[in-house]
Amino acid sequence: MRLLDITLDTAIENIALDEALLMHSEQTGEQFLRFWKPQQYAVVMGRSGKLEQEAVMQYCRENQIPVYRRPSGGGTILTGPGCLMYATILNSQLRRELKEIQGCHNFVLNEMATALNQLGILCKVRGISDLAIDGRKFSGNSLRLKRNSILYHGTILCDFNLITITDSLLPPPKEPEYRQGRSHSEFLMNLERSIEEIQTAVEKHWKPVDRETEIPANIRPLWKELMDTKYQQANWNILESASKDEKNC
Repeated sequence: MRLLDITLDTAIENIALDEALLMHSEQTGEQFLRFWKPQQYAVVMGRSGKLEQEAVMQYCRENQIPVYRRPSGGGTILTGPGCLMYATILNSQLRRELKEIQGCHNFVLNEMATALNQLGILCKVRGISDLAIDGRKFSGNSLRLKRNSILYHGTILCDFNLITITDSLLPPPKEPEYRQGRSHSEFLMNLERSIEEIQTAVEKHWKPVDRETEIPANIRPLWKELMDTKYQQANWNILESASKDEKNC
């Protein structure tokens, strides 16, 4: 597993890089652990999200918060300063459980919880794809499952402005039972740990090698192609159905 500590200028460039790593892994079987640290706010919708149901567009327009779509499923998030974004790109041929959506959630989230437990953060997997402490969520996650590989990525709220989430996002159309109708501010929480401390703990647990801080040369063409043909195109906002060998959640 290679370690990529790469933060590109915009959220959409970072989203495209996650998918480029998945495409590369599908071809080669190579695995990655990646981190990025957004410096600007951005709303990021799931692959099948509906903008009018999930974002407060007037607030986003007035505050110049862009709205993007990622290749994985799941609900809409707000990312920005104080939020650590991570991704694992795994070879699903190596583990039977990675062939099924719930198996992917169970495997990756239990690994992440184990890593955080080493810092005394006693979190649990809640709902389908959340990490929470005492019923309050600090990490939401989603996946893209292809034939031979998976992209599993998510957020970790370390020192995030939770009020901005309430201002930017509507209550989710679907929510886990444990949320019990709570507002964003009542439901979400920060770990109140530094991003560096959390990242170090996750790295130690997964034990990746060869830290890289720039897009690898053999992945850059895939990333550029995705930016040119998909992520910079207005029609990416038109919903696309997953092909028969892909699943999203």
